Amino acid sequence: MSRVVKLEELCLPDQIGKYGIPAVAEEFSEDKVRYLRITDIDDYGNLLENDKKSVSSPEIEKYILKEGDIVFARTGNSTGRTYYHEERNGELAFAGFLIKFSLDKSIVNPKYLKYFTISKPYKQWVDNLSNGSTRGNINAKTFADCPIILPSREQQDYLVRVLSSLEDKIQINNQINQELEAMTKTLYDYWFVQFDFPDQNGNPYKSSGGKMVYHPELKWEIPEGWGVEKLKYFSKYVSDKVESSELNIENYVGTDNMIVDMGGIELTTSIPKLGTSTKFSIEDILISNIHPYFKKIWLSDRVGGCSSDVLCIRTKKIVSREFVFATLARDVFFNYDVAGSKGSKMPRCDKKHIMEYPIVFDFEIADQFSKIVRSIYEAVHKNYIQNQELTQLRDWLLPMLMNGQVKVER
Repeated sequence: MSRVVKLEELCLPDQIGKYGIPAVAEEFSEDKVRYLRITDIDDYGNLLENDKKSVSSPEIEKYILKEGDIVFARTGNSTGRTYYHEERNGELAFAGFLIKFSLDKSIVNPKYLKYFTISKPYKQWVDNLSNGSTRGNINAKTFADCPIILPSREQQDYLVRVLSSLEDKIQINNQINQELEAMTKTLYDYWFVQFDFPDQNGNPYKSSGGKMVYHPELKWEIPEGWGVEKLKYFSKYVSDKVESSELNIENYVGTDNMIVDMGGIELTTSIPKLGTSTKFSIEDILISNIHPYFKKIWLSDRVGGCSSDVLCIRTKKIVSREFVFATLARDVFFNYDVAGSKGSKMPRCDKKHIMEYPIVFDFEIADQFSKIVRSIYEAVHKNYIQNQELTQLRDWLLPMLMNGQVKVER
């Protein structure tokens, strides 16, 4: 039987609502403690790996998280977002806009709180404290009063076992995808940056003495017979529209459900109810139009709609989508994108600037590359789909496990 308690009732007496360290972020170093900020946490409580920072302070030990600690974001649009700490994530010191609660393991399974804070009752509690479309600030005392639905300890442990097994599979798929995508990037660099694609004898072209010619625009050498064209030569922006009534959590893409560091997408948590969105098709390339330094890009595997803050690029038939996507899914392109962006508080991509991006190519070699990486991209997309299905299963099971509809078998 579940009961409702306050968060503070589940904490160690002297560890209720501790504010983080008021320190300035430093360049990340393996020799220093990593700094945990609001921007390092996604909507599902996952630790993001882009833009890592470190922190230094004589009092640093007071702010280092321990296994089972949970922190809450207290301000801005991320208010209510949480992170549950596990030692496998390394040593972290939490920042001043986060509030820490250390849980009493004799009362509650700490990881149960992680799952509770992605449930609808918790999100509704946070929303009720908001002011219109703007998230309000929540202080330590208010978080301490947060109502927690608490099933029996046996049911908590069962919930954690079930949902952790799903998340472990999601994590394995993510690791596989990272390795597959790294292979693709390595092959691209080998062929189109180092120019060691296989020559007629199967040997690496440049390393085997293949002829190179100086290109005056690029100011470096490229293989003889190769060309350089702007992105607009290979692709165009999509302006087709789709009605909001045709969108769902699986086929709507906004900047919020695009994953940083070229990680693809996850299921969205919100869908527009009115109006139209840009319609994308299978194998269109979607790029976040805001904060380009987050490097959000996705090669679509379905038909759907995207927000006005997402650029939709369609490749022309003269070259493969895989080649164009591999060209854009690189740090070099996003550095170019950032350099041409406009605005300081919320930088936006310059659409014309993007289409001027120079691409070194040879049609035959690009086609060979595409044939090799096509199966890799298919495997990556298969894992994305499975992760979305596992996420939906987790979100479907969560409320039933919380209220005891799905129980431990005795």
